[in-house]
Amino acid sequence: MPPELTPDTFAAVSGLDSEAPLRLELPAALAAVETARRAVLGHLRAQALSARTIYRVELVLEEVLMNIIRHAFPHAGEHRIHLQVCADSDQIRLRFEDEGVEFDPSSAAARPAPASLDEAQPGGLGLVLVRRHARQLAYARRDGRNVLDIAVARS
Repeated sequence: MPPELTPDTFAAVSGLDSEAPLRLELPAALAAVETARRAVLGHLRAQALSARTIYRVELVLEEVLMNIIRHAFPHAGEHRIHLQVCADSDQIRLRFEDEGVEFDPSSAAARPAPASLDEAQPGGLGLVLVRRHARQLAYARRDGRNVLDIAVARS
């Protein structure tokens, strides 16, 4: 079992690949999702990840960024999202930081599943998907910033 993932230990050197982490500063805009996806996949290319792991990383990346962009900034302005990606021998770790509205996805209630297709509404399942595909998820609010660390297992 990998060591516990916490915001305080995210950058620990133990077990990290010798490759430096990828660090991105992104505008809180929908176009940034594709920019981040390409940068992350390019950074992880040398890791020889399985298609399943790549799928999980992409899903987590896109869902978290979309939620931050859509919900963290109720007021107009120039907002930034900081992303860090590290590869360990058995997992890929993603850290998202933003100065948006405080939101702890590790303790937020999931929307109940609809009883029928007639009751189903689009959206609202991103957090469920992130939790399903993350090995670990840790959240902290520090100095007015959301810090979300997610580990995705290599498979």
